[in-house]
Amino acid sequence: MRKTVYIHVGYHKTATTFLQKSIYPKLTHQITYLSRGDAQAYLYDIRHKKLSDKAITDLRRGFESMMEAEKPLLISYEGLSGNPMSTKKKVKDNHAILKDLRQIFPEESYNVHIIVGVRRQLDLLTSLYVQYIHQGGYKQAAAVFEEWEQLGVLNGYYYFSYMDRVIQLFGQKNYYLMQYENFRENEIKEITKLLQYMGVHEVPSYSNTKVNRSYGTMQVKTARKMNYFLKTPFNPEAPVPTKRGRPLSRVMLQSRASFMLHHQKYSLPASLQQVLQAKYQSDNQLLLHHYGIDYTK
Repeated sequence: MRKTVYIHVGYHKTATTFLQKSIYPKLTHQITYLSRGDAQAYLYDIRHKKLSDKAITDLRRGFESMMEAEKPLLISYEGLSGNPMSTKKKVKDNHAILKDLRQIFPEESYNVHIIVGVRRQLDLLTSLYVQYIHQGGYKQAAAVFEEWEQLGVLNGYYYFSYMDRVIQLFGQKNYYLMQYENFRENEIKEITKLLQYMGVHEVPSYSNTKVNRSYGTMQVKTARKMNYFLKTPFNPEAPVPTKRGRPLSRVMLQSRASFMLHHQKYSLPASLQQVLQAKYQSDNQLLLHHYGIDYTK
């Protein structure tokens, strides 16, 4: 009998972290949930390394050792949808990661379901740029997106192409596609639908208190200038060291006082928005036609 495995691959910024912290850990009676911390070494290898046949076998054995009899396995790690802020010359793309997941969990032994959360690319990528600044980045948006384009990072957000690959590898009925905008509009409804897909018919009690508030326009502008002088993974040659890579700008600008003074939602430059919208337009038309999700505007 094949073992059932649910793999929630992300994307980033589509409520994945909320589900990992507030919902998935409370499903232990019905599902064996592996968080990023539970399987960090395995997930790192899948995300970053070219896997040999031996590595594939070792990873399968590792996951098997954490499975419980009669319970489906749930793996949730948004890094499996790609590495959105990589500074490396070559990034392992999300199609390659899907292929590796299929080899780790072959069809003859595992009934694998892929859970994918999508969000309008422009909004998602804006949020990622703000996170880049939040974590110590200092470059203008145009320069960052040019780097991401050259690294192939931006190619990971052709959603229709990605879902087509999911279906090729795992089957027409073995995916769950969640739209972030619907989640924001009716959270409990979307949680209920997701859990029902996994065979869980009751939503556990949970709290959805947001710990960190995203930078607004003023915070992004100020942090970017401050980060130029602060040593972080995104600016290793800067003169001023930071404690554990946590920039001083984050300490100062994440405060309540900072947001009380000014918090206007940050937007990418209009010219960059147009470039990004055009980049995904053809793929988004296919997404609308096949899945009814409209990111064409």
